[in-house]
Amino acid sequence: MTRRGLTLALLLALAVTATGCGDESATGDDDSGVMVDGGPGGGDGATTSDGATVQGDASTALPGMRIGSFQLTYYYVTTEDEFTGVADTELYDNMCRSLATVPKAFSDSLRIEGTGRLADGRLLNVNGVCMCLNSPCYRVADAAHPWGYGVQNRALVPFRSIAVDRSVIPVGTPLYVAELDGKRMPGDAPWGNFSHDGCVLAVDVGGGITGMHIDFFSALKIYYRVLDPLLPASITLHQGGARCP
Repeated sequence: MTRRGLTLALLLALAVTATGCGDESATGDDDSGVMVDGGPGGGDGATTSDGATVQGDASTALPGMRIGSFQLTYYYVTTEDEFTGVADTELYDNMCRSLATVPKAFSDSLRIEGTGRLADGRLLNVNGVCMCLNSPCYRVADAAHPWGYGVQNRALVPFRSIAVDRSVIPVGTPLYVAELDGKRMPGDAPWGNFSHDGCVLAVDVGGGITGMHIDFFSALKIYYRVLDPLLPASITLHQGGARCP
C-alpha cells in the first residue's frame, strides 16, 4: 500500500469526477495531451488513429487507445479510530484555527492519505501547506464531498477515482483499466458491492504519483486489503473511448 506523498495536497450520481491521493487539493485548469504508448499493440486494433471507437452501448463498446503499463497503488480515507495513543497533535485549518487534537500516528496517516475521518465523524481533507504550528492544514469536507476532495474540488468516488501524474494523464480524463473489469468491489451499495466495468476517472494528483503510476481510491483501508491480492501491481491503461465516455 502506498499513496501520494504530500506535496500540497470525487456521490457517484453527483459527479463521477473525484484528494486525499492526490496530495494536492488546490484548484487549477485541466491539462491537455495524453502520453500514448507507441509500441506494438497500441490501440489494440480497435481504434482509429485519432482514438475513435466503434459505436455500441457501454457494456460492449471498445475502449480508446492504449496509453501504456502503469504501476498500481492505493489510497483511502484513514480513520482516527484505528489509532491509539495520547491525543497530542493539533490539526489546523488554513487560518490556523484548531480543528482537532489527535494521536500523532493518525496525524501522520492523514498527511499521507490526504483524507481522514475524526472520531467525532467529521471528515478532514488536506488543504495545502501552511504556516501554522503543524502543517499541512485541513478543511472539513461538506455533504457534496462525502469521501473527500480531489483537485479542482472534484469529489472523490470510491473505486472510480484515481490520482495521476498530470504531465502524463490530464486531470478529468476518463480511462479504462482492463484488469478492473469484472472484479467485484467490496463494501456496500451505493458505493461498493458491484461488478466493476473498468472505467475510472483521473481526478487527483499527488507528490508520490509520478510518471507511469496511478493511485486507486479504495475508500477504506479494509477495502484496499481486499483488492490488493486480486489486482496486479502493474495494469494497462487505455483512454476511455466509447467504453468509458
